[in-house]
Amino acid sequence: MDMDNDDNEITIENNNINNKGNRLDTILATLTSGFPFFVLGSAIVGLFRPSIFMWTNQGELITIMLALVMCGTGLTLTKGDFAKVLQKDSIASVPVGVLCQFLIMPFSASIIGRTFLLKKNIEYGKALFLGLCLVGCSPGGTASNLVSLIAKADVALSVLLTSCSTLLASIATPLLVKYLVGSTIAISGWTLCTATARVVLLPVLLGMLVNDRIPKLAERISRFTPFASVVLVALICGGVVAENAALLISTSSVVGGGGSGIGLVPIIAASVVCLHAIGFFVGYIIPRKVLRFDARVSRTISIETGMQNSALAVVLARSIGAPSIASLPGALSATVHSCMGSILAAYWRTRDNKRRQEGGGDDNDNQK
Repeated sequence: MDMDNDDNEITIENNNINNKGNRLDTILATLTSGFPFFVLGSAIVGLFRPSIFMWTNQGELITIMLALVMCGTGLTLTKGDFAKVLQKDSIASVPVGVLCQFLIMPFSASIIGRTFLLKKNIEYGKALFLGLCLVGCSPGGTASNLVSLIAKADVALSVLLTSCSTLLASIATPLLVKYLVGSTIAISGWTLCTATARVVLLPVLLGMLVNDRIPKLAERISRFTPFASVVLVALICGGVVAENAALLISTSSVVGGGGSGIGLVPIIAASVVCLHAIGFFVGYIIPRKVLRFDARVSRTISIETGMQNSALAVVLARSIGAPSIASLPGALSATVHSCMGSILAAYWRTRDNKRRQEGGGDDNDNQK
């Protein structure tokens, strides 16, 4: 009888621990889903109360914060994740998704930047053009995995595409940026390569090493890394906006100069919105309408294409010694693509629910 009572007490205690763990996971997931609001809020606070975020601009703090985000990504990855590329279901979607990421976004950024930013009457046009191209050439962002879940897309494929583009960014991002802006702005390709390796490749590999050698520790930490990444990216964006707040608010910071015309924020925001809109739209049309992939895969590629690791663009702009305003497209991009991706995911999810209620199934049920 005593043994039975002891077993019951152990069972109850384990259930209590599991319930507490589930509640914590639910809270963390809810907070993580508020990513767009955290980033938008930090940008607004950074603009109107810059002193709150100015501490993030000290030394290499922003670079360290991004490296921590990348290390957290590595903690969730294993060698087996990349073996999935060779599986039948992923053999076509992975290279298509990566190509969409590194072709659609970089060249769209270049076209938009040359159209709207490289004009004689726009102050800091070259620096902003560089910043926009850095956004376009960055790999997929980790927030895309959450958005893929909301959109009922293929989350496993989303994680795989983010992982592949992140590792490839060590080579692809510097080469693309150098190619797109080299004729306009003098930048060091080697500096770009070393900066990308320092804040992307090495931290990701470190995270993977910890996951491989100490999996239990990696599993425990990984519970908190999504929300921690949200906080860190929000701090990075708030810091960048805070550093440029005086410039953005001043009446001289306008297209055309002299205290009249369109402010810098609208022109940068318009460029960033156009860039991500093209990424989401073309990133869906090519796999769905041209290559005839199913809806889940097409949605995933669309989200991966439209959502960038904008914090990397911020850090790279700083690493190559660009003017501080070159970091602004990256800071605004984090807010824009998070909001656009969340809205698109909610639209897809709502449309699926409506079709299911009408008895017609959803896009994922009507796969070709």
